Amino acid sequence: METDHWIYVPPVNGSIVINDGDALQIFSNGKYKSAEHRVAAKGSNNRISVPIFFNPRPHDIIGPLPEVLKNGEKPIYKSVLYSDYVKHFFRKSHDGKQTLEFAKI
Repeated sequence: METDHWIYVPPVNGSIVINDGDALQIFSNGKYKSAEHRVAAKGSNNRISVPIFFNPRPHDIIGPLPEVLKNGEKPIYKSVLYSDYVKHFFRKSHDGKQTLEFAKI
């Protein structure tokens, strides 16, 4: 479900949150959606956040994986150089998910 407003997601004690990024959305041809997120501290409880990023190398090409398209699914993303995508992302930061349009067919 897509909305145009933020929703509150209550924390779950002992949980780990994993947000998919744009590269995974492109690799999966949109099956996995990248998460636009922000964190707003509430209350006086401590919170630990440890962001870890796993990204393709700058010279890697990202696009829908052949395994995803093997059953005849049409690609909705083109193949792009990852460093070009990152440059575009940082030029257009805080545009929500509009950055993904760079890789759309």
